[in-house]
Order: sequence, then structure tokens, then C-alpha cells
Amino acid sequence: MPEGSSCSGRAHPRWVLALLLCAACGWSSVARAQYQNPGPPSEPEAPAPGTSADRPRFSVDATLQLGESGQPTVRLDYRMSRSELLFQRTPPAGYHAAYEVRVIFFREKKERQVAGDTYTRELHAATYAETKQRGEDITDHLDFTLPPAKYRIEVAITDLVAERTSGTAIPFEVPSGPPGLVWFSDLTLGTSEPQPSASENRFVPNPSRRYGDNIAAFAIQGEIFDHRGAAADSTYRLYYKVTSETGEQVAAGDTTFPRLPGRTPFRLQPRLVNVGAGPYRFTVALNVPPSPGAKDRKTATVRRDKTFEVDQSRATLGFASAQSVDVLRYIATQQEIDEIGRLHDEDARKAYWDVFWKRRDPTPDTPENEARDTFYQRVQYANQHFATGGPGWKSDMGRIYIVYGRPDEVVRNPFNFDRPPEEIWYYYRDRRTFVFVDHDGFGRYELVANPAGQ
Repeated sequence: MPEGSSCSGRAHPRWVLALLLCAACGWSSVARAQYQNPGPPSEPEAPAPGTSADRPRFSVDATLQLGESGQPTVRLDYRMSRSELLFQRTPPAGYHAAYEVRVIFFREKKERQVAGDTYTRELHAATYAETKQRGEDITDHLDFTLPPAKYRIEVAITDLVAERTSGTAIPFEVPSGPPGLVWFSDLTLGTSEPQPSASENRFVPNPSRRYGDNIAAFAIQGEIFDHRGAAADSTYRLYYKVTSETGEQVAAGDTTFPRLPGRTPFRLQPRLVNVGAGPYRFTVALNVPPSPGAKDRKTATVRRDKTFEVDQSRATLGFASAQSVDVLRYIATQQEIDEIGRLHDEDARKAYWDVFWKRRDPTPDTPENEARDTFYQRVQYANQHFATGGPGWKSDMGRIYIVYGRPDEVVRNPFNFDRPPEEIWYYYRDRRTFVFVDHDGFGRYELVANPAGQ
């Protein structure tokens, strides 16, 4: 958090919450907690994370862990940009924001609420710039101990200053079967980020499971729980791989960790620098030899896997995938789009890719290509700030930002009494003005006609 900022919170347990999720909920795929040991290769993966479509926009991911008490624990990691909150000036100086997180667990069969909680968080900033500081996302997690069952987890965040709520829901299952002698926790995806004055990087969860320029910092974290005796192996050898949507293996490796008593945390950071935009799957496996004296002498294999997405960014600029071509429509000519479409050989497409950007390089005698880098910086920013149920670059705000860059001035009118909330972007050098209106009040700003006289 920036210097001069602070964050405090207090928990308010409410097991019966009368009001929840006044905004529409977005659904993710069914969750499975991967408890069985050994797990077959076809074992279903953990759920796609929930992402709210409205403001304040946030993402949340659910994983099954083992709590300190030894009971299965559902961990909810959530993340939200600071710019999603409205900061209010607090005399004599500084700015204040606050939000509330509400969680309810419903039994899937009977639609009966069985657990829930409410948490309030407060943030303080010394300057206005700190309220919009990039790279200072709000990340936190909540833990719940629940009996085995299938649940629907409803999560809502309310901006207490702007008085607006967004929500999402995640189906999740706490398995009833015993975990076995050796098993994995669910995997948590994130990034490995350096810490000032620290020798080791810190792990930052990424509940959206979407990556862009930060794909080089991709990391995954989990724990191995081992109830075998001391005579078992003193180390673990983990095997991992990353595969594309088509099953192509883009990364693989193995590593060894010393076994610790009871539970052994691990972190993996495969080198993912040559991947294009699209969906991927991370799989980790551990071979467990039979225990001494066991009747079954076969080696068991425990697996966990999880999917993630790579968005358009500078990290994917060397790959002429379908998504890459789509986003280039904002700046490419129709002739260039047609020429790329006629190239079916991947090497030919990549060669054309290089030519495409060289045409736009303002300084061709240098190794840098400022036009290319600026374009993908804008795509990355659009994906981070303008996603509303889909990639940010596909939204109206994302499209305008990619084509014209950061506005010279932004006027926000979120509390109009006689018309919907609006944002006005001014580009003085280009003499352009763009007006975006949130017609349904859910943060889905659409481009409308310019004001009269523009």
C-alpha cells in the first residue's frame, strides 16, 4: 500500500443476512474440491473464479485448504483495484474509502443458508494520486470451516461511500470422503513479486486467473499433507506442466522439496515467456510409493490442475493468435487484416507480425518499438480497468483507450438525479470528446453520441 495509506477492518458475523446481492450475479463453472487420492488424470478441476460484472468490480476464487484444526477450510481470495472505490475527501487533509464484503453459503439442494459473515474494510490515502495508484490492488482472503456438502457461495462487495453493490456466485463442494494419507490442497494461482529489502519474493494471489504483462511472474502455491510415518520418503518430487487449449505442452518441469512434518507448503514458478493469448491449464503431480506392508504395491499418483487465461499484452505480441488479430482491428487496415487471415502457417504469420509492427516503429534504428509497446500497454490497462463480463479491450471504454490513449481530462458524474451515471473523456489535442453512459447502473458504460456542438 502506498506510503500514507492504511487499511483496517472489523468483522460483523451475520448468520442471517436479509439483504444480499442487489446487483446481478455472474455464475462460474461448477467447483470440485479434488479430495480423492489418488486422483485420476480426468479428475475435474477446481472452479473458474467468480468475477463481478458491475462496479465495484472484483474477482474471487475459492479453494479447499486444511485449517490449523485439521478440518477442511474453504478459502476465498478476492482482489479489487483501488480505482473501483470512491474516495471521499476528509478535512483537513487526506481521502477515505470503505467497503463491505458479505459472504453467504447456501446448501445447493435445499437452497438453505447455512453460514455467512460480513466484513468492513477502510482505506486512507494522503493524496488524490494515491487513490488511483496503479499496481496497488486490494487483496485479501476469508476462511470458512464447513461440513461436507455442495454449496453456492454468494459474495458481494459494497462501496460504502458510493453506496453501490456488486456480486457474484461460485458453486463449490466440500467432499465427504477421507482425504487419504497423502493429498494436495487446491492450487492457488498468483504472481511472485519482489519485496523491498527482502531476499525472497512474496506470493500475491490472482483470483481472476487472468494474466497479461505479468505472465513472466506467474506462480502457483499449494500444500502437501502427509500422514505417513517417519519411514516414508524425506523429499517430494513434483512434476508439472502447462498445456494450451489444444493440448499442446508449452512448459514442463520437476522440482524437489524437503518433506516437513504434517504439511509441506510449496511454490512453483514455471517460465512462461513464450505463450500466446488464450486459455491454459496448469497440472502438478506427485508419485506416492506404497507404504511398507501395504497390500497394494502400486505407486499412486496425486494430481491437481487449474485453468488460467492469458490476455493480450506485450508478453504475447509475438504470437499471431485469433485474439491477437481481433484486437489489432483497432489500428490495422482492412488490407492488413485480410493478409493475416490468408496466412495459415504459424511461421509466416509471425513473420508478417514483425513486418506489421516495423511499419509503425517511429524509431526503426533502435531495438525498441515504441508504437508496439504503447499499444500493448493500453491493451493491458483496458483489460485491468474496463472488463465488464468480458475482456476489457472489447468494451467501448477499452476501445477508445486503446486507440486514443489516456484522456487529457475525465469528468465523472455518478450521482445524476435526472439521467444515468456518465463519464466524459476529453482529448484536447485531437479535439475529441467521448461520452459514456451507464444505462442500467451496473457499471457497463457504453459510448453514446457526443454532446451537442462537439
